Amino acid sequence: MKALLPLLLRLLPLVMVTRAQADVSEPSLADDPNIEVIEVLGVTESLTTVSPRKLLRVPGAGNDPLQAIESLPGVVFSNSQDSAPAVRGSSPDDNAYYIDFFPVGYIFHSDSSSILNDNVIEGFTLEAAAFGPQYNGATGAVIDATSRSPDFAIPQTVIDVSFLKAGLFIEQPINSEQSFYLSGRQSLFQYYIDALLDDEDFQFTTLPEYYDYQGKYEYQPSITESLVVQAIGSRDKAGIKFDEDSDELAQDPGLDGGLNVERYFNSQAIVWDKIYGNGLQQKTGFSQLEEKFQFAIGQSNYVNVKTNNYEIRSQFSKPLNLHHDLQWGAELSESHASLKGRYSGPPCDEYNPDCRIVDGDEVVSLNEKIVITSINLHLADSWQATEYWILNPGVLVAREDYTDELFIEPRLSSEWRVAPYWKLTAAYGRYHSFPDNFGQYAKNFGNPDLKLETAIHYEASIEHELRDDLLIRVEGYYKTMDRLVVARADQQTVYPELSDEEYLALPRYTNDASGTAWGLELFINKDLSERWYGWASVAWSRTRRTNELTNEDFRYSYDQPLIINLVASYDYSDVLALGFKWRYQTGQLITPIEGAIQDSDNPELYNPVYGELNSERLPAYHALDVRADRNFFYTSWEMTLYAEILNLYGRANVIDYQYKNADYSEREDVTDLPTIVSVGVKIRL
Repeated sequence: MKALLPLLLRLLPLVMVTRAQADVSEPSLADDPNIEVIEVLGVTESLTTVSPRKLLRVPGAGNDPLQAIESLPGVVFSNSQDSAPAVRGSSPDDNAYYIDFFPVGYIFHSDSSSILNDNVIEGFTLEAAAFGPQYNGATGAVIDATSRSPDFAIPQTVIDVSFLKAGLFIEQPINSEQSFYLSGRQSLFQYYIDALLDDEDFQFTTLPEYYDYQGKYEYQPSITESLVVQAIGSRDKAGIKFDEDSDELAQDPGLDGGLNVERYFNSQAIVWDKIYGNGLQQKTGFSQLEEKFQFAIGQSNYVNVKTNNYEIRSQFSKPLNLHHDLQWGAELSESHASLKGRYSGPPCDEYNPDCRIVDGDEVVSLNEKIVITSINLHLADSWQATEYWILNPGVLVAREDYTDELFIEPRLSSEWRVAPYWKLTAAYGRYHSFPDNFGQYAKNFGNPDLKLETAIHYEASIEHELRDDLLIRVEGYYKTMDRLVVARADQQTVYPELSDEEYLALPRYTNDASGTAWGLELFINKDLSERWYGWASVAWSRTRRTNELTNEDFRYSYDQPLIINLVASYDYSDVLALGFKWRYQTGQLITPIEGAIQDSDNPELYNPVYGELNSERLPAYHALDVRADRNFFYTSWEMTLYAEILNLYGRANVIDYQYKNADYSEREDVTDLPTIVSVGVKIRL
């Protein structure tokens, strides 16, 4: 069911400028003393660092440092089916997202821009693999974003309007101990997108749009203590209806009635942070997270999922002596999920290329309330074993009551300075996660006996500081993924001996898939000197999946063996900067359609004949984006003008194939953005 959602999201780039490439936001944190570095990839003590100022100015990212993580190794916003990134061979659904200490519903809008206003972003950590025990609920990667504290002295107002979005940011100190800020943004393309639909065979029933907001109030009674009240939320929605003579309806009449999708979340939290005189540091908070996902397809198929998650989370750290720094924490969460829906058709997943709903013989309904309680305890020690060797042993103990499972997951990292300017690191960890699709675990609709998916991560690297401003790092990783959820296999192919009743009695979903991912990454970081900085990365990887029901072993849809990123910026003067980004990646995998067979019951319907799963690769993708920034400073305000040229040399990158006619007899390329010129302005009062 959720596998049909990409069809809607894949159509949107055909009629609008996607990926927020035309955003006019200007990096507002360049000179902010509160900025911290962004920690990227690997174990905490050996992370390669890139500052928010640099990521804000990456061409093509629209002043969005979270979207700019695509320019880092191991990250792919790949197959036009998901707005979130796939990291090191894991699915985007395997990631966990944190903002200011607590998990959030999602962190990327449908166009892959992040939900965070660039005026408040302080930094983020991308834990690509083998992360520590303080994180839970992810078998892929963790993106942990932090927003800055409000300014306690200087108020400001920022009005930001672009081709795609508009935003208002207000920051107001109350006194020397209290301050707050509020941010609100909304998309603008919904007001003009209809003008671009003249040649399309569908129309919007709900114009694609999104909103997001963020607010933070902070009280600092002393320099060692703070109390923060924060709120954040986001909403995305869109809906389309196909014309009666469209190829989509001819190929799948079940789409009659169109597709509609809406998702949103609202989160509120209070966090208390304090450092005591004996060196103990504690951070404790309570949050409430409301999420809703609504999806409708065709005339009578729909799913409504609403969850309310209540969570208490705490973390402590204390240096025991010169050699040991102990960290520990606890997390208690309770989720109340209400699921309603109806679906006519067989179960579907990402391993099945034919997810049409034209076959409505199997009808399942969903009307259930689920309560999920999780208890997590973690303990870790930063042990300075020798002058040159740091060992970080840790463990996470988790109790998941819905699946009645207890997890004891060891995690270990090590850092060894083998010589001046040389460092070796290694890390290992076990992980589990609850998939985003609650319906797979529901009665009737799914299988309440499913277990949680698990993974094991291995990671090792060597890092060398060639000089003060140049660092090179080579890192390798290996992941295994087990108990992956897979839909019931096709009856004619796998269970021909079963009657229809016996086949329908089989579980719709089981834990009968597994996977592996491995890769080698080269990262070179050039810090600012002689007015320029930049980084280069080369990632070589493979990722596979095995469907144990069908005995299929195949390359995963996110398998892109070679990805190259080159990013550089040159400060031509104190007020003018020029930059470029070039990206090359192996084309994504697709399952080709090799023909079609006329349906025996409906002569007007043709059933596609697919080739082997993920057996064809699209042409390689590459593009060059360039950018120029010009700053103007006045007595009481400042302004920045910038211009971007996206896909400078006009590469027609193929991101998918579209099959035409009822019998799939023609195939056309679906290409990414052409050359686009964007000019923007941002004024700070």
